[in-house]
Amino acid sequence: MTTAQITQMFHISDSTLSDWESNPKRQRLLTLLRSMSVDEAQSYLQPKNIPSKFSSKTRFIKLRKEWFTIDLLWSRQDRSLIEINTLISIYLSTPNQNDTQTLLRLFGIERVQSVLLKLKETMALEDYNEAKEQIDFAIDAEGYYAIHPLPPMEELLRHPKVRYIAYLAKQYSTDELVRMAQERKVPFNSIFQIKKMMGYSA
Repeated sequence: MTTAQITQMFHISDSTLSDWESNPKRQRLLTLLRSMSVDEAQSYLQPKNIPSKFSSKTRFIKLRKEWFTIDLLWSRQDRSLIEINTLISIYLSTPNQNDTQTLLRLFGIERVQSVLLKLKETMALEDYNEAKEQIDFAIDAEGYYAIHPLPPMEELLRHPKVRYIAYLAKQYSTDELVRMAQERKVPFNSIFQIKKMMGYSA
């Protein structure tokens, strides 16, 4: 993997990777990451290959807000007790790929899918479908594209999602995607998101 791919996949800053270069203990880890392909790394990180952190019998946990990229539980204190199914419901109701993958890693595929199924009647259809597709992508990133046809390029660029950009990143560089987005007069915020998902740091 390239440095940009490592920073994107693991949310590690360029400065941290630079520190790793000069640290003999961390240097070996960096060498390992650089020696594998993106597909190989993704296959190791897919939830089906990693046992969940919490048993399916565990009902309550202490909330750890640092687990998530977005704080949807701002009214609750960190480390307060929360029912796992409630936590899953809240994050699936406003789905984003990183936090959906966190749910799968913490609580397991079956439990997260079971909670989503119970939410089907009360969730907006668009949010339900988005959460379902995020789970499908997290479980099998390569197989996802065979089951779910991608929208036209205009839609991919105007409404970038991790799974869309992961697909486009195999065909285009960051500069090429940004240029195509600018030609289509894509809003600046979407272009910023594309750069971020491609691991670009200004």
